[in-house]
Amino acid sequence: MELTDLAFFRAVARLESVTQAAAQLNRVPSGVSARLTRLEAELGAELFARQGRGLVLTASGRSLLEYADKILLLADEAKACVGGNVPAGQFRLGAMESTSASRLPALLGKYHARYPRVRLELTTGTTADLVRDVAGYRLDAAFVSEPVTAPGIEHLQAFMEELVLVAGADQPPLTEPTKLSSKALLVFKHGCSYRRRLEDWIALGGSPTGRTVELGSYQTMLGCAASGMGVAIMPRSVTGMLPVSSGISVHDLPPDVAMAQTSLIWRTGNETAMLKALMATMREMGET
Repeated sequence: MELTDLAFFRAVARLESVTQAAAQLNRVPSGVSARLTRLEAELGAELFARQGRGLVLTASGRSLLEYADKILLLADEAKACVGGNVPAGQFRLGAMESTSASRLPALLGKYHARYPRVRLELTTGTTADLVRDVAGYRLDAAFVSEPVTAPGIEHLQAFMEELVLVAGADQPPLTEPTKLSSKALLVFKHGCSYRRRLEDWIALGGSPTGRTVELGSYQTMLGCAASGMGVAIMPRSVTGMLPVSSGISVHDLPPDVAMAQTSLIWRTGNETAMLKALMATMREMGET
């Protein structure tokens, strides 16, 4: 089994297409197909099944993909270790949507300009999803909200966020959790640490949590809050970034609920040159 075979397999698995993988790899589709056929013959297992015009992983393929991610990551680390300490190669970074929108543009802009040999890939998600993906070798590092208690994970404090409630412009003050019991909560899916803070605060007030509406972006949340649909929780830094902000009201939360630490996390023992360069850039910009 060659590293190139695993790289071809991973590309097809992610894109679910030999043609698209071949274009990404700058190879001809027939060559990629031949590699996959040889790999399946070597392993004695079918790795893909056809579904319409695309390919989906079989159970064997899903198992191999986990190992391929780990093997290719270790190979990249070995090359970096032997070849020097110059940041280079693929760097898979994750972040919460709020961090990606309000905190990372300047940081990643400077990082990209300084380290042009790094191929940065940014993925957004909830804290729970990002922690899982770092632990499972699908991300090299991620910006998440504390607390993070997963084993084998290192932390570096990055940003302190102040969380606020956002509602329609005519909403009276929301000073107590009981005032939210009749409100629809505009939130991300389960796994969002800010959603958990809001639900825990409401529960402490002794009132049942109202109806929840799961949305996919802060822009949508702000629009729905402005329409009077419900109440959202988000960092204060986000509220002034979007055009609908003039149609909302912003409500403070108690300090123990409002103050949320964002940290950069990575797997223990995986301080690559790319990660060290990111941490150095953060320190230079006063983010830690």
